Amino acid sequence: MKNNILKKALFLVTLLTLMIFSNGQYSSFFVIWISTSMLLFGVRKLNRWQGYIFALVAIAISYYIGFDVVPFLPVTISVVIALIYSSLAAIPYLVDSFFSKKRNSFLSTLIFPTTAVIVEYAYCQFNLYGTWGHMAYTQQSQLSLIQSVSVFGLGYITFLITWFAAVCNWVHEQKNEWSNVKRGVIAYVLVLATTLIFGVQRIHFKKSNTSTVKIASISSLDSLNFMIDIQGLNNNEVKNDIKAVTQKNTNRLNQYLFDRSIAEAQAGAKIVFWAEGNSIILKEDENKLYEKASKIAIDQQIYLGLGLAIIDPSNAKFLENKFVMFNKKGKMVIDYWKGISVPGAEEPISNNKSTPIPKIATEYGTISSAICFDLDFPNFLKQTKGADILLSPSNDYKEIDPLHTDMTKYRAIEQGFNFIRQTSHGLSIGTDYTGKVISEMDHFDENNKTMITQLPTKGTKTIYATIGDSFIVICLLIFIFVSIVLNSKKNAQ
Repeated sequence: MKNNILKKALFLVTLLTLMIFSNGQYSSFFVIWISTSMLLFGVRKLNRWQGYIFALVAIAISYYIGFDVVPFLPVTISVVIALIYSSLAAIPYLVDSFFSKKRNSFLSTLIFPTTAVIVEYAYCQFNLYGTWGHMAYTQQSQLSLIQSVSVFGLGYITFLITWFAAVCNWVHEQKNEWSNVKRGVIAYVLVLATTLIFGVQRIHFKKSNTSTVKIASISSLDSLNFMIDIQGLNNNEVKNDIKAVTQKNTNRLNQYLFDRSIAEAQAGAKIVFWAEGNSIILKEDENKLYEKASKIAIDQQIYLGLGLAIIDPSNAKFLENKFVMFNKKGKMVIDYWKGISVPGAEEPISNNKSTPIPKIATEYGTISSAICFDLDFPNFLKQTKGADILLSPSNDYKEIDPLHTDMTKYRAIEQGFNFIRQTSHGLSIGTDYTGKVISEMDHFDENNKTMITQLPTKGTKTIYATIGDSFIVICLLIFIFVSIVLNSKKNAQ
């Protein structure tokens, strides 16, 4: 009896430990494959609703610890988010229990993964934080594996992980039927091997484009940061004094960014752009800033992109978060307002217009841009279809460095663009369309906050950009088909 209790306790402790390292800030790519298999094993030892509650609690604990990375969220909100996520993420384990008497068939292994894919996709559609927490992001270091998102999207990685768990448990339950086990294992291995072969081919053997362009992406120095007194700017008694101080600070900050841009242009950069919100300017001074940027673009013969935080103190939502780019003729060719504001911190103060993601034809290919949080929403990024280069001015904080940047590589793979994410207070990267990192800079380690990237100028077409999330529909059809077949077998017996 004691040995049995000790075994169960050891299993529980091991499972929870592994789950903490499965996703989020502490994740290691291989752990989620093991922990998902173990959790499914543990749930199957319990009755239906006990198993669901067990899965819910285990997932909630690990999710809360793994994604306790948002300092501006109260603990209660973080707990609620963890409970909402886990109550949905536990559904595949619940659905699996309805097929407990039909597990002899290898087809039954498809119930758990197809349900997991469908539920995760549904969650991401209404989640205010987009695809945060998605299983696929745990595999960001496995470049060959994640090339598959260029065909089927994030859900395919979830399918492989959860199908692995179902097959492992099926093998355990079929241990006396070795011929049956052999066929099932071969089926899974063939799918995984095909996926990896495709990835290796896409990375190493697909004809590459040798033409590159030198891009300098810039963040401002921390020493130049300052706070804007919105209340003071609206107080007639001190308004003029506060405005004078504010303009002195913005002039010093923006001059630094212009000086850095000129220096990088003279060093050979053809495209220069700034991180999200790094240029701070009062609304009344916006046009003067544009005039100066336009002149520099002409003088230096560069494409110059400004990551802007435009402050309008007369508006309750005083922040306009924009990315503006000027071409070599000084013409404004991009005027993009951030598409999706971060709930809780940015959204309450943001006054952003709804503008489509821009795409402009240049001698360096078709250039597109999206700002930071926009990239957490694959459906939103479908607007970039056909772009060769995506410039993403961004701004993070230490708690999500490098977690947030690692997520964004998937957008390059999905849509086939070459990519630069210039990130204040986080990890900046430049990648090609396979997600292979070309340049990298951590804000907290680099003194001048400038990253230089020789970026390919030609993107590629992807199947995912054409078919979108069709894999979710495929999973739904597989689930329906397998359910009918398994139920038919039972009735025939």
